[in-house]
Amino acid sequence: MKFGIDIGHNCPPDIGAKGIKFEDNLNLDVGNKVIAKLKALGHQVVPCKPTKADTVEDSLAKRCATANSANVDIFVSIHFNIFNAQANGTEVYAMSEIGKKIAKSVLDEITKLGFSNRGIKDGSKLFVIKHTIMPAILIESCFIDSQKDMNLYNAEAIANAIVKGLTL
Repeated sequence: MKFGIDIGHNCPPDIGAKGIKFEDNLNLDVGNKVIAKLKALGHQVVPCKPTKADTVEDSLAKRCATANSANVDIFVSIHFNIFNAQANGTEVYAMSEIGKKIAKSVLDEITKLGFSNRGIKDGSKLFVIKHTIMPAILIESCFIDSQKDMNLYNAEAIANAIVKGLTL
């Protein structure tokens, strides 16, 4: 398989949220592990995070253009959520039927780590899902402003769960 892996944000002015931890750091940690693990299993991986962008929309457009031009089989955007310090758990966004099946597989594996299952969400309004031409998912691994989730956070375990969910 050929995976497009988008390490969310990490391209100023497109930066992640700040909670108990900084989303950009967690996205990088988990995303780099996912890339390495997929490659170790013999899959092709196309990193989709741009090195520079003028605006957030430019950053998002470059991510999609990279995946589309590389003709990847599956696009995966890795993120962490933030809300009100009370919400917790994992949710995965998708739009197509194939995307929803992949999202469910990834969600099921991450929630085995102890995170609450917040379900598969409609990703049709998310730029990177709407503008990629292949099945796409956006993973909100857990909440960076939830002490409960941050106590469970383990980059290695989350990366393993994502890879297992993608390759079942």
